[in-house]
Amino acid sequence: MTDASRSPSRRKLLATTGSLAALGVAGCLGDEEPDDETGGDDHDESMDHDDDHEHDDDDHDSDHDLPVEEFEILDRDHDEEVLVYIHGNHWHDDPLEVPHDDTLSLGAYVEDEDGDEIDLDDGIELTGEVVEGANEVVEIESHGDHVHVHGEEDGFTDIVFQLVDDDGVVYETPELETEVGYHDHDHDDGHDHGHLEVEDLEIIDRSDDEVAAELHDDHWHGELPHAHVDDNISLGAEFTDDHGDEIQIGSDEEYELAVTLADDAEEGIVEIEPDDHWHGDHVHIYGEAEGETEVVFKLWHDDHADWESPPVAVEVDDH
Repeated sequence: MTDASRSPSRRKLLATTGSLAALGVAGCLGDEEPDDETGGDDHDESMDHDDDHEHDDDDHDSDHDLPVEEFEILDRDHDEEVLVYIHGNHWHDDPLEVPHDDTLSLGAYVEDEDGDEIDLDDGIELTGEVVEGANEVVEIESHGDHVHVHGEEDGFTDIVFQLVDDDGVVYETPELETEVGYHDHDHDDGHDHGHLEVEDLEIIDRSDDEVAAELHDDHWHGELPHAHVDDNISLGAEFTDDHGDEIQIGSDEEYELAVTLADDAEEGIVEIEPDDHWHGDHVHIYGEAEGETEVVFKLWHDDHADWESPPVAVEVDDH
């Protein structure tokens, strides 16, 4: 029996007894029952609608999410060495070190949840950006399968890398702490050094093209040729990086050989003028007075040193 048929039957029964009070109660009951049940139905419909809407959102998100299981950032200038990588939902080997006033060329190795490599040349590009509100100490440019991160000024910031296709971002990494500065690599000499790591350095006496001194494991072997007062020694160099590759130096190369007086070294013994005595692939050290002092050799890049040696002695003899 429906609510509509029950309500009139109650009114008829109560009218026969002549109880007006009971009739009023019955009328209230008759009006409330349909409203309660109708209200319940409306509520259920609303809940069903909301559930359907939530499921639609989930489906929309999953259509635009790329399931990434492995993400590595590679240094394209050093045999694609892994600089930082994601494990779980956080970075390892961070912060990412960016040289001041220089550029890192970074690629990425990415695998999906099935262990298959995601090809960045196949409709998916690598991009990056500084996290909103973080320090703008780097500039990031996308070049399809790699990005360039340029150190604008010293300091720390947070960045994210993204994979994008024609529809937009399909994956975004967690925030990565990034530091810009002259980073110290394997030296504890109080100097600032760049991103490049030098494993070995040979100093060549250009008068006979023989190796005069060699730096290995932060220790000098051999000695620099003696200079004479009012004369100079001409020195070349061969740098080897931590991968065993020779670092090319010269006026037309990215790097040049430089030499300066070491901090706190005896002054007045030698003369070194960068504009006059640095020549790309070699340097000149002029003798001013008899005695001994110390110099440091540098891997020079534009207007700064990307790497600096420990001090080495140089002796000046009088004629």
